[in-house]
Amino acid sequence: MFTISYRFIIHPHQNEAFEESWKEVTKLIYRRCGSLGSRLYKSSETSYIGIAQWPDKQTWENADVSSFDTNDWRSKMRTCCESIETLDELELIHDLWAEEPCDQ
Repeated sequence: MFTISYRFIIHPHQNEAFEESWKEVTKLIYRRCGSLGSRLYKSSETSYIGIAQWPDKQTWENADVSSFDTNDWRSKMRTCCESIETLDELELIHDLWAEEPCDQ
């Protein structure tokens, strides 16, 4: 599994618009590009971390949402941002993230 993390610094008071467009872009990528989904974390009022999972790096590299983003969610999301930075590209080695609570 391949994971990539991003930092989004948004313009003040753009939280709602950013979060909505991020969700729509993520849904498109999941449905059409083969991603395994993504999580969005808020680290401050204007800073978010996104973590996206993919089956492998090649699937991520081949993803192109622009050809089917008919509502232009990607541009809407980018307009909310002062910057978007790739933090890390990671290959999964061990997965102990529990889907259900572990027995004690």
